[in-house]
Amino acid sequence: MAAQAETDVTQPPTAHAFTRETVALRAWEWPGDPPATLLLHGIGNYARYWDFFADAIAGRLRLIATDARGHGESGRPPGDYAPEEFVADAVAVLDALAVDHAILVGHSMGGTHAIRLAAVHPDRVPRLVIVDAGPEPMPAGAERARRLSLERPERFTNTHEALAYLRQTSPGYADEVYANRLRWLFREEEVGLAWRSSHDALTSIMTGARRGDLWDALRAIRCPVLLVRGTRSNVLSAEVAQRMVTTLADGRLIELDAGHNVALDRPTELAKAVVGFALG
Repeated sequence: MAAQAETDVTQPPTAHAFTRETVALRAWEWPGDPPATLLLHGIGNYARYWDFFADAIAGRLRLIATDARGHGESGRPPGDYAPEEFVADAVAVLDALAVDHAILVGHSMGGTHAIRLAAVHPDRVPRLVIVDAGPEPMPAGAERARRLSLERPERFTNTHEALAYLRQTSPGYADEVYANRLRWLFREEEVGLAWRSSHDALTSIMTGARRGDLWDALRAIRCPVLLVRGTRSNVLSAEVAQRMVTTLADGRLIELDAGHNVALDRPTELAKAVVGFALG
């Protein structure tokens, strides 16, 4: 599915570099109107995954996206990939940018981190958007995430080889989506391209994943929550999505004609929903 972007592309984001307990953290900021909105990406992805969504937002919100530890241009500590570390990193980025309150938008792994952050720091999160994430992922989506995270080639000889891999494993996107992923998923080395995300980090996240506590976290959240599900998702089922909404104190669900990567399949529709919810 081709990404749908606004005609007027927003200006490039500003890069920020921070450190929390020796771990380097990279964040990107698109200027815009309040409220500030923190974007958390999924496993194996990167902050600039949100580029097409940011283009569709078109300055209607101030956006801040982070490279999670072990991903993108953030640091790769040898351990410390428990969910609490990702939550603490997100809070540290907000503190460094003097943001007291932020709308949270989390996709996949970032969605589970956003749930925990909203539960633990209710004073920091006035509204939460969960994008295709939940306590009980569908087996097909979980297996695909495991395979793409842990069984990927270590490196590629050139960009053509890397692009062919992306097209094969994630077919159906427009050329600009593949160009974005080629630019931000890999780093150039003396010989070929290597992944920016750490295999050790992905292994630690996948093998140490725990989701049972997410139901309790959902019950603890008191702010309004928007749950976004892709109707073609292989991760979040319609049944689990409905259970999540009824578990929340103030939850609502929208479904978009998208797969798991809603921000790539339907950036314009997702942006419209997030803006309306954030300002509502």
